[in-house]
Amino acid sequence: MRGVVAALTLLLAAPVSAGVVTSAPDGFLLRYEGFVGKPPAAMWDALVDWGGWWPDAHSYSGKAANLDLDAEPDGELEEEWDGGAVLYGSVLQAQPGKLLRLSANLGPLQALPVSGVLDIALRPEGNGTRVTMTYRVGGPVSAGLQQQALPVDAVLGDGFARLLQHEAPPPKPEKEEK
Repeated sequence: MRGVVAALTLLLAAPVSAGVVTSAPDGFLLRYEGFVGKPPAAMWDALVDWGGWWPDAHSYSGKAANLDLDAEPDGELEEEWDGGAVLYGSVLQAQPGKLLRLSANLGPLQALPVSGVLDIALRPEGNGTRVTMTYRVGGPVSAGLQQQALPVDAVLGDGFARLLQHEAPPPKPEKEEK
């Protein structure tokens, strides 16, 4: 019975649509959409715990727990570890429970003269949340972005599926003032 419940949970949280929407030498568009049975505020908490859901294999240090997101305008999504650090993106817009927008050239795109915008939108739906992740990347034709669309899709698709399953850790208790 436990296996059936786990399978149903995965099915209900699975992306409704996922993948490459368009791809050309000068850019691509990726979109993922899914439903989770928790309210937008809880989904926001899961989203901003980026290091808790991002795949270890797609971090520079091999440990996604080293990623940190400061979810406010001018905040950063970064990874720090002994011996290095990397900026994944900068927060352009943060509306808790609604929208997170980053300017981000993820992974191999950092070495290219391109611009990427990652939106993660949360919309209440019934007793849960509709989650839509959209990644738009554009640049010169010489960047050959059509060759990057599928590898980036594989990583973001994996991350999106993990996000839908992620439960944010409980908030840390605030220190009492003496």
